[in-house]
Amino acid sequence: METAEEIINFLVLYFQSRNIQNWNYVGYKNIKNLITYITGIKDIDQIRNIFEKMIKAGWFIKRRTGSKTDYKFMYQLSD
Repeated sequence: METAEEIINFLVLYFQSRNIQNWNYVGYKNIKNLITYITGIKDIDQIRNIFEKMIKAGWFIKRRTGSKTDYKFMYQLSD
């Protein structure tokens, strides 16, 4: 089984190749479904944990509008 770091690196590569940053702001549900589709992980807690690590690493921007929270993937070029 892959580590969380390996999964995150793969997800970032996939998101960059599919230009997910062009989606602008989307809800967690869309990102969760995409992570499930890409990795095959069905455990909701594990998906949330991976997503939270991606937010901490700076791959997503969080925006709150009223009671709704949206996220935007940030395409970052490696130096």
